[in-house]
Amino acid sequence: MVGSELREAWPDVMMRYIARSHTAQAAMRKKYHPAFYYSSVLLTFKFFAASILNEVANVSIAIATTILRPGPTFLSWLDYHLRWVQHVLIYMDDPKEQPEFVRLCGDRPVTLLDGSQVAPEMTPESRLIRRQMENMRHAIAYLTEGGYTWLIHIDPDELLYGPLIESRAWAQDPDVGLVTFPNHEALPVDFETSDPFRDCTYFWVNGVDGNANFLAYGNGKSAVRLGPGVKPRGAHWFSDHAGRAARTSAEEAVLLHYPYPSYGSWRRKFNHYGDFPDHWFGDRMAPKIMTFMLQSRDAVQEAYRTGDWAKAKTFFSTKILEAESRDRAISQGKIRRHTPFADLEPIEGYQAEG
Repeated sequence: MVGSELREAWPDVMMRYIARSHTAQAAMRKKYHPAFYYSSVLLTFKFFAASILNEVANVSIAIATTILRPGPTFLSWLDYHLRWVQHVLIYMDDPKEQPEFVRLCGDRPVTLLDGSQVAPEMTPESRLIRRQMENMRHAIAYLTEGGYTWLIHIDPDELLYGPLIESRAWAQDPDVGLVTFPNHEALPVDFETSDPFRDCTYFWVNGVDGNANFLAYGNGKSAVRLGPGVKPRGAHWFSDHAGRAARTSAEEAVLLHYPYPSYGSWRRKFNHYGDFPDHWFGDRMAPKIMTFMLQSRDAVQEAYRTGDWAKAKTFFSTKILEAESRDRAISQGKIRRHTPFADLEPIEGYQAEG
């Protein structure tokens, strides 16, 4: 992808890189983010090289994400999306994890940035959203300065999938400024998995039965065309963009969400969240409406108090469908099977340890 294009456009890349790099770095350091930096001169070059290639190919899509503790699926997630985006911004929620990210990312077109440290007083689930919004504000300015035209905010437990994704057809209409991808939610499996992207292949379909079977959100995620005034609106949308809003169909492109792939992952997540309140950001005007989230908090907190995890495990097991129930839901159009990693060829041109 970027490797072959870079060889073809090498003279143009080098000339423009020399002209741009020093002044642009100084301007971005001063203007946008107090903790802004490139992790290496190589990453500086790759950012501008990718930006220049975008101008040549008229394709300029970047992903921005906030990550704490990269898990075992991190590289699968990264390489999967680098098939069709030109750059990934990773906002490290704990900047001390930079050496691990550098080791894992290798020479991939990734920029590592210190994530926002706002709202340290909030519980983790609310603090994450506040920090994601701050990071997206920075990403909008950063990528606009770098010449990118589209930004997508997704998490490391999400994959964009469908025929419109790798073709980038969703980004071609000049009259569209926001594209929303409906999310399908992975059914948990009855065994522990370190690779949910491959082990979880059945998904609740968005928009059926009012998403009554969803355990997490059901409002999808959006990509925004970058331009003056664009702002993040929560973790799922953007506002003040130029152009109309569009939404892909489930046959065109979806966001596959893997919130609780197994009992162990569910337990770890709610152990991290702790005894959080019933309202987002401590605001009684912003109640948490995801019942499963509140029930999970209570189940995990009770298990920690009593030392008995049997009840918590039984609670989670009710969300694991037996084959007969799953097949019936498939026949009713409530569940679909997706295998995003099936038949994918390895990406050439990226080297990393780990």
